[in-house]
Amino acid sequence: MPTLSPALHDEVISLLQALVRTPSLSGQEGALADLVEARLRRLAFDQVERDAWGNVIASRQGYAPGPHLLFDAHMDVVEPGDRTAWAGGDPYSGRLEHGRVWGRGATDTKGSLAAMMVAIGRLPTRAFRGTLTVVASVGEEALEGAALGKVCAQLRPDVVIIGEPTEGRLGIGQKGRARLYFRAQGRAAHSSTPAEGHNAIYVAAEVIQHIRTLPLPTHPVLGAGVMEALDIHSEPYPSASTIPYTCLVRYDRRLVVGETPESVLQPYREAFGGREDVAFGFEDIAFTTYTGAVLRTPDFHPAWLWAEHTPWVQQALASLSAAGLRAETFIAPYCTNGSTTAGELGLPTLIYGPSSIALAHKVNEYIEVNDVLAAVLGYQALAQGLGNEKF
Repeated sequence: MPTLSPALHDEVISLLQALVRTPSLSGQEGALADLVEARLRRLAFDQVERDAWGNVIASRQGYAPGPHLLFDAHMDVVEPGDRTAWAGGDPYSGRLEHGRVWGRGATDTKGSLAAMMVAIGRLPTRAFRGTLTVVASVGEEALEGAALGKVCAQLRPDVVIIGEPTEGRLGIGQKGRARLYFRAQGRAAHSSTPAEGHNAIYVAAEVIQHIRTLPLPTHPVLGAGVMEALDIHSEPYPSASTIPYTCLVRYDRRLVVGETPESVLQPYREAFGGREDVAFGFEDIAFTTYTGAVLRTPDFHPAWLWAEHTPWVQQALASLSAAGLRAETFIAPYCTNGSTTAGELGLPTLIYGPSSIALAHKVNEYIEVNDVLAAVLGYQALAQGLGNEKF
């Protein structure tokens, strides 16, 4: 595999360590945004700015006209959980050990972000056409796609490359995700005289069992849809000898290509539509960014897929191969910001990044240094190869 110069090697790894050492839970990315903006200003970007939602955006112009390629990696990370379970008790250590950088977000997705920043910021102007933009986006873990969608609505890129762990493969599609609720309604009564009421837990149990019998759609590439209960909550809680009058069940629904909000809800309308004691729908999510701006949308994020024979997909694969890198396609079983760029906006979108999703969201998360270095070369290869395409 090709290698980076010692200077670029040290730059990208020290940057990754700094990113990991800066905690950035969803809605709390401000300190990391300050760091990212400062580092981007040291690189060869023509413009660096921050928008109202807190996304950091940096752009460069190439030596000749060409398409606008946007590279995105989200800044936010999930909670580290039990800190005592992390080696050394520090989930944000960013330590370099055994050829790995350790800490929350190393794989998801600060490895991608560091590689993008250095790859695009150090690429010689004479080596690419068109416009290259790097976006460090907010809130992906809370509401994927919402913040990046604001950027794309303003910049209107021709192609989007999403930095997520693909093991260096080229992601050409992904399952989507939706969050549904089912609210069972009962009637409160003293638990010593249950016949005087109607226990909402029993209604919810009936709903849950019926949902398990309903078929889910399948797709020849993405596989089967998923409908999985996440949690259940009754009121009053805790109960003082009172039969619950309501019970809420929340579901995670993994989507395949072609599913819409209407098509997802239709089976449940047929099953429960005539009942007054059952209500259901998509959760509405409101996410407040660290700038105080509010992103609000139903929690529905569509699946998407590009055919492998699509010319610009073939060009991307050829560019990776020419750089001596892995040139294989990948279908993401997880959801990304691409649900907005490809699934909603229809923009040509690829997923590409270092490491494996199996390492994300885990205690003692880490990323292999060699994977990050390869991603630098991969992002540069995509920037150069796709810059010659017409979209």
